[in-house]
Amino acid sequence: MKKLFIVLAVAGALTACNNSADTTADTKDSIDSAATEKKEAIDSTAEQKKDALDSTAEQKKDALDRLDSLNRKDSTKK
Repeated sequence: MKKLFIVLAVAGALTACNNSADTTADTKDSIDSAATEKKEAIDSTAEQKKDALDSTAEQKKDALDRLDSLNRKDSTKK
């Protein structure tokens, strides 16, 4: 009976040790996934901000061009 108990204890220890390696790999994969998701979210937000700034800059440039053309017309009338 003692021999059976020892065999079961050793088998249980080996089985428990085997699962811990899988847990480490799963944890690493999980961390990598979370990091990738965060990076994509940051990249997306940065792209949206860049587009908004580009749009605003283009609008300001167009407004200045219109004012400049109006000033040229006024100066030629005088």
